[in-house]
Amino acid sequence: MIFKIIMYNSERYEQFVDKLVKSYKPGFIQMGVQMQYSKIILIAELIFWAGCSININTGSLEVIPQEEKIITRASKPQDYQDYWQAIRHFDFDYINRNEVTTEQHDFVNGLQLMIAGRSDTSALIFESLMENTSDSLMQASCADILKWHYTYANRWDRLVEIDSQLPAGLDQDNSIEFVKAFQQAPAEVYHYPDRPGTILTELSVSGSPIIEVTINGHKQHFWIDTGAELTVISSNIAETCGIEPLHEEDTMIGTSTDINVGTRPAVISELKIGDLIVENHPVWIIDKKDLEVKLFKVIKIIKIDGIIGWNLIQNLHLEINYKNLTTTIKKPEPAEVAERNFHFVCVPFVSMTDTLGNPFNFFLDTGAASTFLYQPGITKIDVSDAKSSRAIIGGAGGTQQIKQSVIPNEAFILDNYRINFATIDGHGDGENYFFFFDGCAGSDLFKNGTLVLDFHNGRCELKTNGN
Repeated sequence: MIFKIIMYNSERYEQFVDKLVKSYKPGFIQMGVQMQYSKIILIAELIFWAGCSININTGSLEVIPQEEKIITRASKPQDYQDYWQAIRHFDFDYINRNEVTTEQHDFVNGLQLMIAGRSDTSALIFESLMENTSDSLMQASCADILKWHYTYANRWDRLVEIDSQLPAGLDQDNSIEFVKAFQQAPAEVYHYPDRPGTILTELSVSGSPIIEVTINGHKQHFWIDTGAELTVISSNIAETCGIEPLHEEDTMIGTSTDINVGTRPAVISELKIGDLIVENHPVWIIDKKDLEVKLFKVIKIIKIDGIIGWNLIQNLHLEINYKNLTTTIKKPEPAEVAERNFHFVCVPFVSMTDTLGNPFNFFLDTGAASTFLYQPGITKIDVSDAKSSRAIIGGAGGTQQIKQSVIPNEAFILDNYRINFATIDGHGDGENYFFFFDGCAGSDLFKNGTLVLDFHNGRCELKTNGN
């Protein structure tokens, strides 16, 4: 989960500060003259911050029907000389151009099956490879993929077995302790409503969707964040809702800002979202201070009570209407689809293309305010007109100042629409567990329409103009 903080001109300073002032709790800033005075000071402080500031919706993208696409700059071909470098950058054709081992061929086959939605079959391939290979890198790569496959299947028993087979365990963060804690908890159960339900939705200051949930009888407001591995609950909200950690010692996890934060495993006995009821839902408890983002370490910009993570989202059919501010929840049902564009290998990602049909894979993160490119995506395009700037990114644990490229006039095809970016930012190496992604798809893609998430059928769709 990451939200982007950038500002370019005084008009956007005003837009941001208006949002920020309105988001403050009553009493934090008094009405009238004091509010205007505080607003002026805040603008002055932001301007002083040498261009590193906050703007949520840049307004720099345009969504139009795909039929109206025009040819833009061609992608640059990549030639990876190493098997692992090629495969981790989605160059699966490497095995057809080069001599590879049977194990390497089988590994690619497993990835392709998982991307095609046949995760159970692919898991068998990775398990066989992990158990029989003498290649430590092959074993570690299989384990990395299986770790998240079984996490989202709640197969805690298999994770314990895999951990015991690895010389160094599943990872350096000792996450096996939270796995063992979840292993002792009651099984998760979903009770889907008979018909789709629609609930009101808000947008956070960063543009991410927020909906009301009921936790053990207590109403709360949680972000919908595909970029969060597991559902997250703030420590103070967990206490309010009577949620006790299953393990007292913290397990450290990394965040989008390269800051490690402590988490404790827990289970929500009853989580309601509209008419949907989920029993015994696995969550992470994170200290409330690590779910706050402060500007200059003083001004609280964002406070997150909880996050609906991928472990829940994957089991729903969601339609998030960013324009009319509603979210519709359905039980996922099998359907025939022409082409899958929504996949999962360790994290959820969406297949897009440029206007010439060259593939780009974007990590899908509805907790991100802005869509941006990672280094692999940047290397595929012409950046001769790019400029450098600074920005602040925020996430669990705090904020981080970064350097980035600002690239003008790019376009990508998502489903049936072309998305034109007047400018798109670029930063980061794109590594997210096994793969290196071309970019991160944020909530700004859907701000004028509806995001459809149907992972069961491998579809991520964009609806605009009532279509």
